[in-house]
Amino acid sequence: MKRFDLFAEDALYGAEGFYTQLGTAGTDGGDFVTSPETSPLFGACVAAYLDQVWHDMECPDPFVVIEGGSGTGTLCRDIFLSAQDCSDALRYVMVERSDRQREIGFSRVTTTCFADSEEVPFAALKELPAGPVTGVVVANELLDNLPPRIVRKAATGWLELYVEDDAEVWHPAPQPAEDMASAVAPNASIGATLPLHLKGAVWVNRAMKLLDRGRILTFDYGVESSEMFNDRPLGEWLRTYKGHRRAGAPYSDPGTSDITCDVAFDQLPGSPTICLQSDWLASKGLATMTEWAQEKWEDSAASPDSTAVAARQVLAEAAALTDRNGLGGFLVAEWQISD
Repeated sequence: MKRFDLFAEDALYGAEGFYTQLGTAGTDGGDFVTSPETSPLFGACVAAYLDQVWHDMECPDPFVVIEGGSGTGTLCRDIFLSAQDCSDALRYVMVERSDRQREIGFSRVTTTCFADSEEVPFAALKELPAGPVTGVVVANELLDNLPPRIVRKAATGWLELYVEDDAEVWHPAPQPAEDMASAVAPNASIGATLPLHLKGAVWVNRAMKLLDRGRILTFDYGVESSEMFNDRPLGEWLRTYKGHRRAGAPYSDPGTSDITCDVAFDQLPGSPTICLQSDWLASKGLATMTEWAQEKWEDSAASPDSTAVAARQVLAEAAALTDRNGLGGFLVAEWQISD
């Protein structure tokens, strides 16, 4: 019998875990699609943000960007291809626990962006590096993959989820977990189930200590308050994915599917500013980036040529990134770290 977070940790990152074996993001052969795989426009917007932060911080050199959960390097590649003002000072660190994905990412960015260079301004590590550094820590859909502990309110107190023989088992929660659940969801009704994001909080805290000054920027699906889990069934916010489809219960066939959980941002340390991804992308100039595509499609829609079809694809990608029922409804959280 294992506590759920330990079970999920092994199912995702253990010797036979999902990410250790074949699990990955991507449209072709992947199991799920994130914003970077949806369109390079996402990376272009993040690059515009980095240019802005670099200026706000009075142009530090080096300007270190650390990406947690970098996967196969899609976002890193697109940032290097799009960054302008900060490009000469930019030093990038991809952090990816999966050896397989980390190797793919390093090779991908090297061959795409630095094929003719003797030295490359980036590194690929398994864990967050030691600080302090000046720059930005960014993570896209990382926090939802840091397995939470899961508790349920009962008449006698809080219960905690364990997994035994591919089935869920509930036992009385230890006092620290019960205290945390009562603190973040004091009005929880009997039967309410919620995640406790201890691993997510530890990651954000480490990122905060890593920076002497800079920003932390995360993109993820979730809610601003733990109280919002009160009326949501467990299967709605704890999900599995395989081959771009919802898979079964997270307890069956561990290692064969991704396990992901909505993030309760109020459980994370600090006081981040939070907005919807659709609004954040708009503030970084997404509409300006797609103006040419809109004009081309409007001019050629009646008899589209290959360029018009490509323009239509760009518009479709922008729409997917900003759809508030999908990626556009994700929450973007930003922490500002000062001297």
